[in-house]
Amino acid sequence: MNFRKRLLVIITVPLGVCLTLILALFFVGSDMSKKTSQIEKLRGDLLFQTGLTDSLAILNQQAETAKSYEATLQNILPSRDQLIAFPKNIVSIAKQNKFNLNTTLGQGEYQDSEELQQTNFTISGQGSFEGFVVFLKTLENGQYFIKFKTIDIAKQEKDFGLLMTGGVFSF
Repeated sequence: MNFRKRLLVIITVPLGVCLTLILALFFVGSDMSKKTSQIEKLRGDLLFQTGLTDSLAILNQQAETAKSYEATLQNILPSRDQLIAFPKNIVSIAKQNKFNLNTTLGQGEYQDSEELQQTNFTISGQGSFEGFVVFLKTLENGQYFIKFKTIDIAKQEKDFGLLMTGGVFSF
């Protein structure tokens, strides 16, 4: 019996130690997998934040470049106060093209003083079709940025009648 006990102890102790080591390795390996996943996630977050930082640096550089153009852009469009001359300038352009016009400025759509503004207008007139076409081309290349909402043309005896509505943009 002594032999059996001794054999059992000789087999059981190393087997128990092996099982304990296997369980320990399993738990350590499992924990390492979790830590590896966390490290990979943190590394991805770090790379993303690094990309955001680089993008922000580039945007800051481009913002400085854009500021140098801001004054030029603001000079392209007239101010709201300068729109008072709009009807007079339009009538002058029309007279050069032998087209009779009446122009009225309407209400403006103003949100904020720093944003692009649109002031509505109505133009009615009479003249030759060729004069009208030249007038439109002159407006297209002129100092004002205009958006037409409607253009109505009607034949009136020898000439054409015109009714246009739209908006002129300003700062």
